[in-house]
Amino acid sequence: MTGTVSLEKEKKEQFRRDGILFPIPVLSGEEIQFYRSALGEMKQHLSLDMERLPSCELYFPWAHDLAFHPRVLAAVAEILGPDIVSWGTLVLDKPPRSRVYVSWHQDGAYASFLNGSTAVSAWIALTDSTVESGCMRVVRETQRQLVKHTERGTRDNLLKNGQTVEVAIDESRVEDVVLKAGEMSLHDANIIHGSNPNASPHNRIGFIARFATPGVNAGTQVLRAKGGRVYERLSFSRPVEPVGAEVLQSYKDFLCSPAQTRRFRDG
Repeated sequence: MTGTVSLEKEKKEQFRRDGILFPIPVLSGEEIQFYRSALGEMKQHLSLDMERLPSCELYFPWAHDLAFHPRVLAAVAEILGPDIVSWGTLVLDKPPRSRVYVSWHQDGAYASFLNGSTAVSAWIALTDSTVESGCMRVVRETQRQLVKHTERGTRDNLLKNGQTVEVAIDESRVEDVVLKAGEMSLHDANIIHGSNPNASPHNRIGFIARFATPGVNAGTQVLRAKGGRVYERLSFSRPVEPVGAEVLQSYKDFLCSPAQTRRFRDG
């Protein structure tokens, strides 16, 4: 796959209206295999079988390259403009025939540091993401207002604190974001979204890269993703290769830290 992504005017208007845009092809077949293999090797070296892996881009070159992939950034820039910061990544890997799900929520409801900045998440499919495998689902046109959330953490909810909206879902506006491996969706950080369990015989793997315009709260640790402006932000360069045992242990310690441990409140 060559070239960059350019969104037509009607596609941009569709995103602003619905809060979601898909499918957008971004990865070649060779790239899909590379990133999926890199993730598998990372998990094997970590000796952790975790479905939720945040902030990989700060530790592993492959994740950095995927988060800042030129075709990903080109599409995001069509929505956010030329100056973009990154505020994190998250890998969600649902095992085959598993019970794990993501409750209905809005990212913006617990990302107050965005300070009103427009924010977009790129959901990149490393495997086919289907209705059967528990693809992301969104409630169209719900990005215009934040709603109240409650924390309902369970062992099967992939959200760290089980954030769940306290409003009734209008099923007529629910859309299944079905993607083939190598495609991505863009969704507004404030849109209500979630996903069902994976009932398929294969893993459902999504790599989520989060972006915003630069007006986030001072002191927030973000990385410059695109643009020529200079920000008083976290200085960061691509992680070095090869990844050594010290980096793997550091990331493992991060995953097991209290800040990253999901709070379970079954029942």
